[in-house]
Amino acid sequence: MFEICGIDDAGRGPIIGPMVIAGVLIDELDIPNLEKLGVKDSKLLTRKKRDELFKEIKKIAKKFKIIVIQPNEIDKYVSGENGSNLNWLEGEKI
Repeated sequence: MFEICGIDDAGRGPIIGPMVIAGVLIDELDIPNLEKLGVKDSKLLTRKKRDELFKEIKKIAKKFKIIVIQPNEIDKYVSGENGSNLNWLEGEKI
């Protein structure tokens, strides 16, 4: 049996607000349970459905983590002279 980690982000623009990165670790055998719940791309779900799924996913997940990166940290990171960009910041946080 394998463990699977899924990671996704939202809000990549500091003008709108923070960037949020979430990761979920599940057992491979739990994939059918997520499919039964109707888990899919969050952009295809209503806010209400995302909130409902969040509660159910937490019950199935072995672990999960949510990271919030505030706009000022994004600005500081991507405007530095080290040649960094938003993709590097996201990779570092992941």
